Amino acid sequence: MAAPVTRAEALLLARDQPAQRWHQLSLLVLDGPPLPASEITRLIGQRIGYAPRFRQKLAGTGLQSWIDDRGFNLAGHLRTTALPAGTTIESWLAGQLASPLDRLHPLWDATILTDLPGGAWALSVRAHPALIDGADNVHLLHELLDEQPTPIAGEVPDWQPSSDDAPGLSGLLRNLNDPLQALQDVAAGLGGLAEYGVRQVTTAPAARQVAAVECPLAELKKVAKGASCAVHDVIVALATAGVRGWQIANDRLLHDPVALIPLAVGDDGTSALGCLVAPQFMQLPATTITAAERLTAIATLTQARIDSDRLVPAAELTELAGFPPPSTHAVAAATVSGGRPHEVLIANVPGPSTPRWLGERRARALHAFASTIDEQAITIGVSSLDGRVSFAANAVGPLPTFARDVADELGVLLRGVR
Repeated sequence: MAAPVTRAEALLLARDQPAQRWHQLSLLVLDGPPLPASEITRLIGQRIGYAPRFRQKLAGTGLQSWIDDRGFNLAGHLRTTALPAGTTIESWLAGQLASPLDRLHPLWDATILTDLPGGAWALSVRAHPALIDGADNVHLLHELLDEQPTPIAGEVPDWQPSSDDAPGLSGLLRNLNDPLQALQDVAAGLGGLAEYGVRQVTTAPAARQVAAVECPLAELKKVAKGASCAVHDVIVALATAGVRGWQIANDRLLHDPVALIPLAVGDDGTSALGCLVAPQFMQLPATTITAAERLTAIATLTQARIDSDRLVPAAELTELAGFPPPSTHAVAAATVSGGRPHEVLIANVPGPSTPRWLGERRARALHAFASTIDEQAITIGVSSLDGRVSFAANAVGPLPTFARDVADELGVLLRGVR
């Protein structure tokens, strides 16, 4: 059934411009030989019904709606490619983040990426955050991983697209609680892609670069215990070290940037994620000299939030049905649509501490990259899976020392608690 684009979705869609693409990329690194495209297509076909927005596209002009894509073909959204010789995984990922998603079809695609260093392979999924609200709509990857190795077998359920056309103005009004507000939104252009009404138009494209590093979760927990703070504080401290190093590497003025750090808050279980993700802002202590002092400053700044009874403990987030990190990352990215200007996004999304499988292939890591937008200079997606924590950065300038800076910060903090 056709559903009008909501005001919140319109704001998110408007941020994706030719000169500054805005979407997310989840890179799932897996063991064993690559699964053939036919098996992954079968698995997606069996599970995509739990993420119905991934079979819907935008339709209409002005007052746009989500409608079933009558020509939907999974083969058009999944491809297989080998990492070209002489190409780094970082440059390939940066190119993917800079490439547009096809607005004539559902706003996602996936790539089976082979010939990675060490013989690994990965499944890369790009998706627009407007597809995922954490309530009625979750990320496709949310549904693909299992707690045990599971053979990919069985038939793909039949699916018939709805014949509903995009509703016009009357349909929009019927689907909003406040008709007067609906009319005001339409007058403001919010029923469609209100590019010129919600942000300054970016005309000059800027190259983005990515980097990622993994750390053992046990070592982060050891630092947190020794410093009497939360693991979240340690994660923000390591991310701050990465931001500090990025400023130095790019000859930028060393300063304490404002960061958007979305946090999960209690929602009485009314959403698919079991929580809401609320924007929180912090001035990162990048100019503070020592690692210990940076961690102390961050723990002090976050203490009031950690004490809040609305915060959802990490253990509860990791126990949600399915594999929620991709959905939570998308909802976290969407918090950019409101709030104060900021240079940094740090999205810390705890994942399961036990293994997950794609079919019979064990997932070794999840790296969650988010495009930079507006005044953002660097985004850092933090994901944990099976005892490892990934820091995945995307920035408007080179990240030559990001992995080393994060790892060195952890090493210094570990030595301080031994």
